[in-house]
Amino acid sequence: MKISDISVNRPVTITMLILAVILIGGIALTRLPMDLTPEMEMPFLMIRTSYSGATPEEVEELVTRPVESSVATIDGLSNLNSTSSEGSSMVFLEFDYGTNLTEAKNDLRDLISRIEARLPDGADEPRIMNFDPNAQPIMQLSVAGGSAVELKKIAEDTIQPRLEKIVGVASAEVSGGRSREIRINADQEQLAAYNLNLNQIAAAVRASNQSGGLGTVMVGNEEISVRALGEFEDFSDLEKIEITTAAGDKVPLTLLADLEDGYQEVNSISYLNGQESIGLSIQKQGDSNTVTVAEEVKSAVAELREEMPGIDIQITSNNAQYIEDSIDSVLQNFIIGGILAVIILFLFLRNFSSTIVIATAIPISVLATFALMYFADLSLNLITLGGIALGVGMLVDNSIVVLENIYRHRALGVGRLDAAKEGATEVATAISASTLTTVAVFIPVIFIEDLLAQIFTPMALTVTFSLLASLFVALTFIPMLSSKALKVSENESDENVKKKRYVKYYQNLLSKSLRHRYKIISAFVIFFILFAAGLAADIIPLETEYMPASDQGSIRVFANMTGNSTVELNNELAQKLYNRIEDIEEIDLLTSRVNSGRVNMTVELIPLEEREKDVAAVAEEIRNRTRNIPGASVNVSAMTSMMGGGGGGMGGTAVEAQIKGPDLDTLLTLGENAENLITEIEGIRNTNLSLEKGNEEIHVKINKTQAQNYGFTDSDIISYVNMALSGSTISQLTESGEEIAIVLKLKDSESTSLRNLENINLFGSNGTTVPLSQLAAIEEGRGYSSIARENQQRYISLSADIFERPLGEVQTEVESVMDSELNLPSGYTISYGGEAEDMASSFSQLFIAAILAVVLVYMVMASQFESLIHPFVIMFTVPLSVVGAVLGLIITDTALSVNGLIGAIMLVGIVVNNAIVMIDYINNRKTQMSRKEAILEAAPIRLRPILMTTLTTTLALVPLALGIGTGAETQQPMAIVVIGGLLFSTILTLIIIPVVYDIVDEIRNKFVNWLRKIVHKEEALEE
Repeated sequence: MKISDISVNRPVTITMLILAVILIGGIALTRLPMDLTPEMEMPFLMIRTSYSGATPEEVEELVTRPVESSVATIDGLSNLNSTSSEGSSMVFLEFDYGTNLTEAKNDLRDLISRIEARLPDGADEPRIMNFDPNAQPIMQLSVAGGSAVELKKIAEDTIQPRLEKIVGVASAEVSGGRSREIRINADQEQLAAYNLNLNQIAAAVRASNQSGGLGTVMVGNEEISVRALGEFEDFSDLEKIEITTAAGDKVPLTLLADLEDGYQEVNSISYLNGQESIGLSIQKQGDSNTVTVAEEVKSAVAELREEMPGIDIQITSNNAQYIEDSIDSVLQNFIIGGILAVIILFLFLRNFSSTIVIATAIPISVLATFALMYFADLSLNLITLGGIALGVGMLVDNSIVVLENIYRHRALGVGRLDAAKEGATEVATAISASTLTTVAVFIPVIFIEDLLAQIFTPMALTVTFSLLASLFVALTFIPMLSSKALKVSENESDENVKKKRYVKYYQNLLSKSLRHRYKIISAFVIFFILFAAGLAADIIPLETEYMPASDQGSIRVFANMTGNSTVELNNELAQKLYNRIEDIEEIDLLTSRVNSGRVNMTVELIPLEEREKDVAAVAEEIRNRTRNIPGASVNVSAMTSMMGGGGGGMGGTAVEAQIKGPDLDTLLTLGENAENLITEIEGIRNTNLSLEKGNEEIHVKINKTQAQNYGFTDSDIISYVNMALSGSTISQLTESGEEIAIVLKLKDSESTSLRNLENINLFGSNGTTVPLSQLAAIEEGRGYSSIARENQQRYISLSADIFERPLGEVQTEVESVMDSELNLPSGYTISYGGEAEDMASSFSQLFIAAILAVVLVYMVMASQFESLIHPFVIMFTVPLSVVGAVLGLIITDTALSVNGLIGAIMLVGIVVNNAIVMIDYINNRKTQMSRKEAILEAAPIRLRPILMTTLTTTLALVPLALGIGTGAETQQPMAIVVIGGLLFSTILTLIIIPVVYDIVDEIRNKFVNWLRKIVHKEEALEE
């Protein structure tokens, strides 16, 4: 028994089944996690090795090179990068996607253990770390309204504990502010007079600040623990400490050092809208729902504001807000699209009951999709919801075809039950095939590698789930409901439909086209060749980009003073930046973090719907306002990538050139020349070189022989001088539950000049006093701040962002300028990365996927028609859709991106559907009449359902194509490609497909007749 017969005969069973789907789907919807993108596993591992005091060159030679050579042979490694900086080596390993990182980590441990003995004595054990993109804070808070000391105490005592109690919050880390600190500033002359050193002071302080168990005593029948309480109770306890000299004399600590009860030195300052502030970073637990956790944090912050009216607590960054806004925007576009689809149905059918019957397919199919998403462990994100929104118009396509056919049978006078059964059965094969063709185009996604697969596989699954659900609804619920509720007008018979003006016009046009079929086909072929040639010759301007820019309403500003800088100088720079941009009306919040290295400023904009300028335009205004600050370098980057960066897929830049070669000085010169060349290119912004000369510094080169003669190791010298200059925490004082660090160092007056450095006294094992100048050569120097290598070869990277120009166009110009004007010496090569490399890789994979999709669609149709000829006819819709898609992008001034290509692959499976239904019906009619009569009979009858399915699909996509709302830019290229391709192909399909069918079928018949004549002649000769 056919499925439609069962649904009509057992309406209660089908109703209960549909209600079960609605119930399960509704529950699944409430439990689906919400996130910005699908969960991604990055195949990256990092090896970090510390080597204190070593220059970047020493780190590269002694640490990085041995580690690289040992791990370069590991299975699955696709790329090996490293950065050697002062005192630290970082080696980055990129594996093939799908590599088991746990096994890779174990293999790395084995490989590294073999070379640990070859590493220098001062190097720490290499640490292997995972790269987790989900480890970034989900929210950032800023707290202002008091001094840095007061704010830190409030944050640590009140705000942090409250936030860390929230379920799903892993940590709330406090940054900035000033903590109480006790400083012991030693006098070197006094130390020398008593033949004492810093280590002896540190030992004495530690020894005087001890508590511990002493055992137990019996008191009656009870055993009671005995504990010594010797820890410091307050600052005055430090003043009582005495240090014993080698001669046995006791010297008060106050005679050797100045004791200061104060606060930590200012090494960083934070601001919120110009007020000094501190920050809190909220980290969620691994499996927690980002949106749920963020909502709880927002509620807690609201309560804290009420409890502390004088304190300003602002949420300066909230990933969940963008997720919520984006998903709300997609849902809104989905609902509007669904309403537009239903309106189109009503305009065509002019029948309220028919419209309601078909409209039920949308919510039921969507809820069924949510249920399947839940069981497939998918999340609600921009990609999966975008898939549903893209397919909302298609969800009614199958139901339209089924209902329209049932409606037609009823108009012919067939009874309600029989019409429902026969009408559904007659088109079941055609709609099943059309659904399978759409689903089949996603199978090649399996062959896509890298990040692209992790992003778009969930979308493929979501669209597949929704279409299969819509097919199930069309073959079960629609026939059952039609048998009960469908009302039919007597004017809807085939003959009456043919009398409608638009149908008669189409029939006349089709008749003329069949008479001039070869002219029609010739014109089509010529047009297609000219169009392809225009694209190839850039006469037709098709722009390209990697991913559509997404307005996240956030801008990052990085600034620093040239040369050696201080916190004070950078603080002045931060104030200048703030004063120049604070009056920009699109700005909502300004937060900044100042340290001795640079100024990091975050600019949060007001919501998208409340401003006229997009984030890129505001960033450009900031760039222009901050361009000419004397002695400062300012980099402004708009957050426009769905992956969290200002440009590339992994937060990288749009344009990147790598120059490889052996000599660092030559690389720097080439890099600077290349930077000067591309700066002149229109649209280039934020150029940056990865290799640069470090600031002026003092190099202390230890004389190992001399040091050994006095009984010192390199480690002894480094740790002692570090304590003397920078200070070292030697103990702590606990007071009222607060742990206060006790820091020991030389007085500032004895540690802030080159002469002071040379005169720092160290004490040998034999008790002799040795100045540092006798143990090491002290000289001014300037090296490289860091050295980068890729696949064991040095390189300099030149990166840049782009503004208001398509990536493909800029990249072509960059490569042209480099090839013609950058003269590379022998042994030096240039390659290109960044977004341009990602785009090239993704485009090539998607083009292959598109070809596979075409082949699979042909195979599905060949199976349905049991013919190789009819699918060939239908495939003529594909080039028509390509032309329409390209025209859609050009007319709307939208660049072709990865998202657009995904839409094009979907289009392959969509555009054939109308032709499938038409050819299937022509074949049915051809058994009763001639070929031309069958075409002229069937095509006008199929015109209405074809127009209905096309218009519902395209109009449902209009909200997405307009790019209205937060995050809608991501789905916009897909929607434009589908709308342009479907409309153009449908208009021409109504003419081209019948014409091609007529020609191909005639040729086929002639060929078959010719074969028969040959066979019959041979048979006659044999007789």
